[in-house]
Amino acid sequence: LMNRRLWVSLIGVVLIVVGAFVGNIVTENTPILGLDLQGGVSVILAPVEPASSDDLIVIRDLIRNELENRGIAEPDVRVQGETIVVDLPGVRDQQEALDAVDVSGVVELRPVLNFSDCPPADSVPTDSVPETEGAASGNELLPTREGAALCVGPAQGTGEVFVRGSADLTADSGWGVAVGLRGDGQATWNNLANQCYEMTPTCPSTQPGTRGQIAIVLDSVIQSSPQVNQPNFGDSVAITGSFTRGEAEDLAAVLNRGAFPVEVEAQEARTVSASAGADSLQAAIIAGLIGLALVLTFLIAYYRWLALVIVGGLTIWAMMVFSLAAFVSSWTNYALSLAGVTGIIVAVGVTVDSYVVFFERIKDELRHGRTLKNAAPRSFKMTWRTIWSADLVSVIGAAILFWLSVGSVRGFALYLGLTTICDLLVCFFFTRPAVLLLSRSKLMARRERALGVEVATA
Repeated sequence: LMNRRLWVSLIGVVLIVVGAFVGNIVTENTPILGLDLQGGVSVILAPVEPASSDDLIVIRDLIRNELENRGIAEPDVRVQGETIVVDLPGVRDQQEALDAVDVSGVVELRPVLNFSDCPPADSVPTDSVPETEGAASGNELLPTREGAALCVGPAQGTGEVFVRGSADLTADSGWGVAVGLRGDGQATWNNLANQCYEMTPTCPSTQPGTRGQIAIVLDSVIQSSPQVNQPNFGDSVAITGSFTRGEAEDLAAVLNRGAFPVEVEAQEARTVSASAGADSLQAAIIAGLIGLALVLTFLIAYYRWLALVIVGGLTIWAMMVFSLAAFVSSWTNYALSLAGVTGIIVAVGVTVDSYVVFFERIKDELRHGRTLKNAAPRSFKMTWRTIWSADLVSVIGAAILFWLSVGSVRGFALYLGLTTICDLLVCFFFTRPAVLLLSRSKLMARRERALGVEVATA
């Protein structure tokens, strides 16, 4: 019965891992490579007005979050001097890159006015600047995202009144959006809301039986123009209406991404070659293979027949890591960069350590006169706690590093953690049954010095 369970575990994990590996190869579901390995486009953004270092950091984080939400594979967004550099792996078209990073428009809050308060849309030639009454007062006729154009007055606030990232969907009586108000933004919002609720000349009622409206404008396009139903608001604002789920999601995204301290614009976009990264990857692979060959040569000389388990285990581990990297690329936006490859190479050492701990315990048991058949299960039971404890520490360290870091360091932490988990799975479901079955076979029983020590025979 014990042998049967061991064979089920051994054959089962081999079939699952090999099947997943072959399936990924056949369907061409391979890991997405990072900018340093496959090339892409690098875009340099600069603020249109003076910005502090804190403003640039806020903009960097907001751009990174928006790109990740769009599914861009592991964008590298960083502050460099007074600019923000955005590296987009896998993007070949520069215009596509510019469109992808065009997420930093500032949301404006503007009162909706009567059409008579705005000049006709075509009354002002583009090559002249006549001082019409409407133009001088800051009133503009702006397109609504879906619907007719509206006349709006000067901006009385920006997306800075909202708590960054707080906009979320509501579905109490149809789809809507709830967004938090910052402590220093409540006065700004309530000042405009009170004007619209009281229907003052700065925010009049544009239709009979309705109160004034606040236009939420992004890049000179009205995203929504809700009617104000109360004069003052507390910690949050609820925007409801005849939204579809998609429209509510778009509005929430606008409110979240519009909270930029200053507007930025693209200064330069250039294509990045993958040749340097490819050369580095090739060098890393060659160095890794040479190092692995030397380690395996030593292990084969030291552990002899048990080294067959190491070779088989590392093969299964490599296939599992490949499949997992492919799944990560298809499910998330994390690409395999040189930093991730480094994490995998480090994990090879963690994996080999697991074999050394297990096999050294077996040799100790054999030196104390136990048979290999008895020493193998006893050794695994004693060393399993050590193995998973060591791997758990590595996984925790990788998780903390992933949580605290950004960019390529995150890729290193991600793959270090995932490959260490693979080591645990291979150790329990492949190495354990393989060693226990091998210890009971005639192959080992006939070789008293198979492990380099005297083996007691039962």
